[in-house]
Amino acid sequence: MTPNSPMSDATDTTWHDLVQPSDSPAAGAILLTDLPERRVIEVTGSEAQAFLHAILTQDINALSDEAASFSAFCSAKGRALGLMRIAAHEDGFRLVTRAELAPGLLKRLQMYVLRRDVQLSLAEDQTALGLIWPGDAKSMSCPFDDAAACEAIEGLSMAQPAPGRWPAVVDAQGRLFLREEQHANNGVRIAVHGPASDLEAMVRSATDATAIVSTDHWERAEIEDRLPEVTSETAEHFVPQWINLDELEAFSLKKGCYPGQEVIARMHYLGKPNRRLFAGHVLGLAPPAPGTPIHNDKDETAGEVVRSAPLPDDSGSLVLTVIKLKHLHDPLTIDGLALSLDPHDTIEGGSHRAGARH
Repeated sequence: MTPNSPMSDATDTTWHDLVQPSDSPAAGAILLTDLPERRVIEVTGSEAQAFLHAILTQDINALSDEAASFSAFCSAKGRALGLMRIAAHEDGFRLVTRAELAPGLLKRLQMYVLRRDVQLSLAEDQTALGLIWPGDAKSMSCPFDDAAACEAIEGLSMAQPAPGRWPAVVDAQGRLFLREEQHANNGVRIAVHGPASDLEAMVRSATDATAIVSTDHWERAEIEDRLPEVTSETAEHFVPQWINLDELEAFSLKKGCYPGQEVIARMHYLGKPNRRLFAGHVLGLAPPAPGTPIHNDKDETAGEVVRSAPLPDDSGSLVLTVIKLKHLHDPLTIDGLALSLDPHDTIEGGSHRAGARH
């Protein structure tokens, strides 16, 4: 795309029209993709930090403006109601969560406000854009004729992501940029969150170095990074350790009480998880829905699907799963087709690619 392309001159083009995928991106292109599953909950007020610190699994007092952190909001039984990236900004916090869960999470969070000076709301007219550079950060260039966006991207090119920690920049227009890749072999990924009109203008200014692709590219990269997701189908299914939130440093064991803290701490100190997160693939199967059961050769339920995406050649599906460890070495199937787990992940502690918390 270029600033002088017909798309860039269209004034009645909707965001949906603007981010329609191209047939096949050129080699080395910077990939742009819509991230429709994301929604932002804004939290403001003089007691916003103390409120979130008491409700979410993350140590909110340890957050900085330079990085967003992964967190869960759990039930009293220690099951994840939703996952979120928490970014601090000048007058509060932005919780980037799954769009389908956001209204329900907002209502449940509001139940805990009571008389605190805390305001929660869904960010209106917001959308999200994913950017994928195929190389490493040294080869990053800004693909937009947008000074504020380029300044943010340049700043993030010098940052270093860590497990569950995403370097963050809020640009002059208030757009939130998160650098999200967890492993260098998957390229560099930046997610941009902001008003649809601002992101539309940014995309219209994109150069010929870019290509618009389907969300499948982003989904595959997140699965390869072993980043879990909670959806409407799997809300309250997972204790945080089952989806490797300990490896992603997404909960605190030192900050005191919060919903689910007793269950999480007991599993950490007195036992160990009997399920863990594993990636794999299934040939001949369209992406299975989250919550789809996984069976062994005795037709016992051995786990379930967390998230999935089509393989690049459409020969099957890449999947992220929670597997009961007692069934880890059984022959496993999804919808009757063989599930092959990544051999790097077939260890008792789950994926060893992320940095484990000590």
